[in-house]
Amino acid sequence: MDYLDFISAISERGQIKSFIESDAGVQQQEGKLYNVFAAWWQVHSTSLGDLPKTKKVMELRAEFFSSFVDSLEPVGLLDRFKVAGVVASWWNEQRYDLRTLSESNFSGLVDSWVDTIKDALEQGDEDKKKQAKFDPLNHKLVRRLMPDYLQDIAEAEAEIAELEQQKLAFEQGEEVETDAEEGEESEAVNIVKNLEKDLKYIKNSIKEPKKELKILKKTPLLNKDKIAELEVFIEENEAEIAEIEAQLEPYKEIVKQLKEAKAKLKTLKNELVKRLGTARAALGDEDCQDLVLAIFKDGLIAELERYVTAHRQMVIAAVENWWDKYRVTLQDIETQRNAAAKKLNEFLQGLGYA
Repeated sequence: MDYLDFISAISERGQIKSFIESDAGVQQQEGKLYNVFAAWWQVHSTSLGDLPKTKKVMELRAEFFSSFVDSLEPVGLLDRFKVAGVVASWWNEQRYDLRTLSESNFSGLVDSWVDTIKDALEQGDEDKKKQAKFDPLNHKLVRRLMPDYLQDIAEAEAEIAELEQQKLAFEQGEEVETDAEEGEESEAVNIVKNLEKDLKYIKNSIKEPKKELKILKKTPLLNKDKIAELEVFIEENEAEIAEIEAQLEPYKEIVKQLKEAKAKLKTLKNELVKRLGTARAALGDEDCQDLVLAIFKDGLIAELERYVTAHRQMVIAAVENWWDKYRVTLQDIETQRNAAAKKLNEFLQGLGYA
């Protein structure tokens, strides 16, 4: 009987995933599937493009299902049920848009998307809670039509995240170990609160001395020593105030930048309807058709990729399972068994049983 073993290039379980993902054969087979899909789309997208004229939604569905399975199943990467699952999932996701398309045209479908986005942005708080899963910024029309705008949003959000991290790091400072038993979490120091507390205390502590000094200076010759004492006290505390304010200055700058970044993000999000309207106005009927077909294609590719990824993960899991079961060879097991038996025999001899 022939036995199989893992190749020498794989020395630990964690290498299996990257090895399979980068394997030329795996990539070639997946690439073949996408090439077949591209050829299928080239042929059958014309039927989708004619839907506003034919209005035959169910006929189109039957064509897509049968031709998609017949084209992609022979590749052999996904079985018939998974290939059918790809187009079924996509159709279910797009069914309302396809119905709208059959009842109007490509421009009408784009306008319906624009209206949906506007309605979502204009909803009250209660309505927004009911439709919390819908994100206007993540709408397929926005992603396709306004990539630069989404990039601006992403950069603004990244800037806010960075500034919030800087703010938190400044506030926390260094961790102070507690005197509690080992295993208890350390207590974080909020430097900002401590400094602001000290600053407030010191400022309050010199309010009355300043008032008193002002009065005493009206008769300086009679209160020379007291004036000198108060001036030293006030000067020392004001120096400490200046030092604390200098320590807080970087933090104030971070807070200022964070406020500006959040305002910028809010402005960008408020401009969505305006920018979307401008982008829509620039589209002609033919542009709308190209845009809608591209969006439909993106959705079908995404669904296909989801199934391919799931299949690849299944393969990886199977190989990892084999690793867990068979990485230790029979020879190694027998060697360990013999070593254990030998050690046991030595113990028995020492106890006088052998």
